[in-house]
Amino acid sequence: MRKQILTLISASLLSLTTYSQETYKPCHTSEAMEDAFKKNPAAKVQFDLNQSQLDSEYQTALKNRANLKTATSTYTIPVVFHVLHLNGSEKISITQVQDAIDILNRDYNMQNADTSIVIPPFKNKIGDIQVHFELAKKDPLGNCTNGINYYYTPNTAWDSNNSSYYAYTGTSAGKWSPSKYLNIYSVKSISSGAAGYTYLPGSWSTGAPNDAVVILHNYAGSIGTGNTNQSRALTHEVGHWLNLPHVWGGTNQPGVACGDDGVSDTPLTMGYTACSSEASSQVCTPGVSENYQNYMDYSYCSRMFTINQGVRMRTALASSISGRSTLSSTSNLLATGITSSYTCAPLAAFSANKTYNCANNTFTFTSTSQVGSNGGSLLWNFPGGTPSSSTNSVEVVTYATPGIYTVSLKATSLQGTNTATKNNYLTVFNGAGGQTAPALVDFETTGLQSDITIRNDNVSSPAWDQNVTNGGNSSAKSIYLNNFSSSVTAGHRDFFETPLYDFSNTSSIGFSYYYAYAKYDATQVDSFKIQYTFDCGGTWSNIVGVPAMNSMATATGGTLATNFVPTATQWKLTTINSSLLSSLANKPSVKFRFFFKSDPTIGRSNNIYIDQINITGNLATSISELEKSVGLIIYPNPTSGSSFIDFSVSESDKVSISLTDIIGRMVEQSNTINKTTGNVKHEINKNESLSKGIYIVNININDKVISKKLIIH
Repeated sequence: MRKQILTLISASLLSLTTYSQETYKPCHTSEAMEDAFKKNPAAKVQFDLNQSQLDSEYQTALKNRANLKTATSTYTIPVVFHVLHLNGSEKISITQVQDAIDILNRDYNMQNADTSIVIPPFKNKIGDIQVHFELAKKDPLGNCTNGINYYYTPNTAWDSNNSSYYAYTGTSAGKWSPSKYLNIYSVKSISSGAAGYTYLPGSWSTGAPNDAVVILHNYAGSIGTGNTNQSRALTHEVGHWLNLPHVWGGTNQPGVACGDDGVSDTPLTMGYTACSSEASSQVCTPGVSENYQNYMDYSYCSRMFTINQGVRMRTALASSISGRSTLSSTSNLLATGITSSYTCAPLAAFSANKTYNCANNTFTFTSTSQVGSNGGSLLWNFPGGTPSSSTNSVEVVTYATPGIYTVSLKATSLQGTNTATKNNYLTVFNGAGGQTAPALVDFETTGLQSDITIRNDNVSSPAWDQNVTNGGNSSAKSIYLNNFSSSVTAGHRDFFETPLYDFSNTSSIGFSYYYAYAKYDATQVDSFKIQYTFDCGGTWSNIVGVPAMNSMATATGGTLATNFVPTATQWKLTTINSSLLSSLANKPSVKFRFFFKSDPTIGRSNNIYIDQINITGNLATSISELEKSVGLIIYPNPTSGSSFIDFSVSESDKVSISLTDIIGRMVEQSNTINKTTGNVKHEINKNESLSKGIYIVNININDKVISKKLIIH
């Protein structure tokens, strides 16, 4: 059997193109290796040589197997988990990561209770591999770590053709040497459709960043997004990383032909994609049951490794091939913090549950700092917030005044201090006031109007911008995303936000807009949503009734391999039924945002255009009649200098006037209003000192507020 393994792996890698119709692919290891070898044929030659050496070392180890199981023979492997996310469910918790590590330790040390139901022919063949996995406590620079790195990046949609190893945002894999750490990437999706994959030792040169394990977030651990049934996929992939093929051989074709994995105590098998039984698993050799309960099968009732699989894995860990032998060395365990006591430089880090909010609403800050095992301390600084400082690991803070705020956190340990500062991290808006219905956003100003906020997740992606070249819906301008460029990042996410609206006296909200959109590729799956927020952008909810992108493309530009510019007939109107917007009625601060995400695999999209966002509603009688009764006018508006507010009230009415910028910061306020026989004529921006932009005029008459937009250009 031992001579067959190299032949089987080589043959399988050459024949994988015949497997294109196979849909059951929980593992992508064979295809990933084939792809790597196609791109670098010399790597295939070196892999064969490396496997030949490992096979020779394995045969020697088999002869000395009795000497391997001693009280001091456990291999300890430092692990680092790289969690790639976009703040969705794929951002798995520290607890879920630790659960995944616990399952590895259980399965590799024969501590799983379900060994009791291993079928009789394999009861005496269950292997205690004696390998211990532990999250690193020191990073490559000697800083404290919990062995878990979170990266906010669109590359959580993982490209399984090797390019994602280099493409994702954050510390590169090369800085976490595979000779010192087992690198595990937790991702949202894998382009091959597999649950995970890795490479057998020797596929890459020692220290290459590709020498790692990739796993879907919901196949890591049994809690959180994971579940018990899928939790052993990581056990399977780490088995590959330790040089185990599938039990039927080095292919990804279970159930096709009887095959051999080069391990003497796993019999010939065809492999299983569902759990079998002792009697019905005697397929390849009459009277010999097959090891369908093996972690390296696809049966999803895996319970065990065999003893000689353990020898094969431990041989890989003792070998210099791919640098595996350095992992458990005393010097490496010290360097990665896997010792009974260790020292490391503190590392300050934190996150907030939101970075946008209304005044007097709460932000929750969580420290992810590392201070080592000898204790340490934290000191938060929240300038302008309440409280303004804290020593807690989690703190809730409010900001009473609209503005932009910086937050810092200092972590202290016996080795010194480290401070993380996020400048201009929080934006706090005035949750009161805002525009009232009816309101139209038509993008016809000179330059993109200042109360439209542009955000995107990736600086290399396009951003929403004013379209002045190709026009809008029966108008000169619109807003659009120039997605046609070949340099556009796959999976880019881009937003634009409307002004703040005050619906506190408004019911039956109406919402409509015009759009034009084309696909670049018929198979691409872009995403488009319109969302609303009640907390000034802290949290967002989807509006129901927005057309799907396939429908949008069909109605307008279709599929187009050239730059899409809509004609007059390609603009389409979408009207959201007011019954779907009932949650917005009578809310004091509502903001909308338009969200686009390009296909995470194809990447390149075509252009999308939005124009004439129209918001309507039924104003409550009190404000509508008040505005009408006082004869309110603001002129000139727009203005390049000062402007006048003119209205009539009784001499006994209590009146005040204020002016805020678009995020709610007070720029002018007057509590003493001159009246001439009940008439008010009040000048704002008298000194003409205000910058160009959009402002909100708030007229308070006997505690009833009328808000109007003022444009200074």
